Amino acid sequence: MRREVEDVVELMQHIQSRLPITEAARTSVLSKSWLHAWHTIPILRFCVRSEQNGNGMKLVDVDHTLIRYLRDNIPIERFELLIDIENQESASHAEKWIGPVVTTKASCLKELSLSLFLYGAPFTLPDEILSSGENLSKIDVSSPLRHHSVIWMTTTTPTPVINCVSLRELQLDGVCIGEEALHDILSSCSRLEKIVLIHSCKGFKTIKVKNLPCLYELTISSSSQDVHNTALEISHVPNLGVFTCDLPFLFKAPAPHSISLGSSVTELTLGGYGMVTGNACLKMIESGFPFLESLTLDDMRSWKSESFHFTCASIKNLTLRDCQSMLTDIQVHAPKLNFFWFGGAALPTLLFPVSSTLFKQIFSLSLSLPVDVYFFLKMREALALSCKCDIYIITYNYTTTMLPFDDIDMDDLRTRLLLFPPAMNVQHLWFGTVDDECLWERSLFFDAFFEICHPKYVYAKPDSYFRQNNHFCRLMLREVLEKNTTPYWPHYLEHVRIRRDRYQKWETLTNSHTSLLASSVYMIFNLKWR
Repeated sequence: MRREVEDVVELMQHIQSRLPITEAARTSVLSKSWLHAWHTIPILRFCVRSEQNGNGMKLVDVDHTLIRYLRDNIPIERFELLIDIENQESASHAEKWIGPVVTTKASCLKELSLSLFLYGAPFTLPDEILSSGENLSKIDVSSPLRHHSVIWMTTTTPTPVINCVSLRELQLDGVCIGEEALHDILSSCSRLEKIVLIHSCKGFKTIKVKNLPCLYELTISSSSQDVHNTALEISHVPNLGVFTCDLPFLFKAPAPHSISLGSSVTELTLGGYGMVTGNACLKMIESGFPFLESLTLDDMRSWKSESFHFTCASIKNLTLRDCQSMLTDIQVHAPKLNFFWFGGAALPTLLFPVSSTLFKQIFSLSLSLPVDVYFFLKMREALALSCKCDIYIITYNYTTTMLPFDDIDMDDLRTRLLLFPPAMNVQHLWFGTVDDECLWERSLFFDAFFEICHPKYVYAKPDSYFRQNNHFCRLMLREVLEKNTTPYWPHYLEHVRIRRDRYQKWETLTNSHTSLLASSVYMIFNLKWR
């Protein structure tokens, strides 16, 4: 490296900021210039974990670093802190670190990211974050263990002062903030481009997002315990492109919402019971968002129609989750569609009249009722619609007297499939069972399933309740190695390889793996079909 390049501290610090902390620290041995760059790097990242949660820095190490930075007026542009707060000592240290970093005379703090793991006691963020963060462009505060205790973000003065007028990004996850305090922030920070509020609006009567001309991404998500008939008011956000809303309306009269998102939205995610109830809602989406490229309906439990008909010239990604068995007809007119996800309790009839077969499908099925020949015929028709497909199947068995998949006439299925060879476009199959001790293994499900498709990879999970049972592993042992019962699909397998995780090497399935297959392990199978 040339001397004039080596002496550019900003370049060296830029390199160090992109490395893991331990690797960045090692650069300090390269030369005095690299050592000086590391000792004055304006990006501080601290990870303080308890002994039970792995290795991390000690409280005293963070103290020494911050004392040196504050004493020598070394600029801090980005401050990231991940800490386990288990007692008053760790809470006091965290509060002692956060305030001075924001208020120091040499402060040029632009990004503040806090991930506080609280164990049994609440934590209140210093007022200085809002009152002294003139240069802050990003505030990201999260409480990963929000069910244990909460982070409070309040203003203790009667007339709060919000000085973080340069704020571009506000992310609060599990942070309890007052309704008035949040509205003061949103009304004072007109340059906001991204707002994420997750489980942070508890007890709100109204969530107001107004007069933010730069806002591009808005996420609002709360559980039924956090919001009770909360009204949502959104207006004058002309550049909003990404909107995610998950506010449940469980058996309650909906609040009087006033929502005007503008016509620039390209990504729309709606979740929560009662958000989308029928095709009339879809018509509003079709007419209101002419540039929509991605639509996700995260909770279709309140859907009240047997059909789902959607037409959109610009849509590329469509996701429907938690669909109920009453939804039997899905038609999507979308010439640009390249991704479709369906999740539900039963498989409807699918039709994509305008789309080509170049898009990818994902089916996530939670099956608790017996399936018949018609189910597999519909699945085979659905597989013909796309070039690639992934399938997630989890089966629930709440009875000890009925096999979960015993209503299958294999001779009838094979007769109906004479002109339809097994689909070869299934890339991945995830399979698991819940509360099934042994009945599944005597069903005909995979006999029928392998008649309609030949997946490349199968991910087999042990039963969620009976961890000693991995039913697909036992199936492979019985059918592929011993070839005892099924005269059909095992003979179409050229070879089977297995591994326990994606970092291991593949091994050819042989009798030597008998003990492994019978154990309660997560297995990955690679199936090569003739």
